[in-house]
Amino acid sequence: MLGASMPPFSLLARGQRPQGDAMPIPRPLACLPLLWLPLMPIHAQPLPLTVSAGGHLIAHELDACLAEAQGQPEPALRCARKAGGRWEEEVGRLGARLDKVLGREARLALEASRAAWEPAREADLALVETYHGQLAESGLGDPELLPLSRQLHRNAVWEQRARYLQRLLDGLEERLSESARQAP
Repeated sequence: MLGASMPPFSLLARGQRPQGDAMPIPRPLACLPLLWLPLMPIHAQPLPLTVSAGGHLIAHELDACLAEAQGQPEPALRCARKAGGRWEEEVGRLGARLDKVLGREARLALEASRAAWEPAREADLALVETYHGQLAESGLGDPELLPLSRQLHRNAVWEQRARYLQRLLDGLEERLSESARQAP
């Protein structure tokens, strides 16, 4: 005799029929709705091109450039180097914008943050260099793609700082716009 706590699907797995009013659903009928999934329309969403929307124009332009390079190492490396320069410029631009809108104490804190970040940035960039040097010495990875990997890792250091500064600026601008709306 089967226990009362045994789930009904275990009965079907053993080839036994459930007792009472329950009626087993034939497996082909149960899978029928799954056949409709490939026919359902998929709606594409546009790519966000702002930091606040989750993406960044520099990152999207790099992705487009890399796609255009079609896996060729030299054109891809040129794309990554161009993006690296743009990330560096973006860090400077965002820092300057923040410096203009912050109060005295916050500007001093921003300067202290920048002063602390610069040696950390240099340490991270040195790590990228030694890491890729070790990969090359060990013969790991594709030698043609190591310069691209190195540049993309360098870009990530700058991109992280740019996104941090942008989040600070977004939060500040959001507060300023709320204050402006509340003012009579």
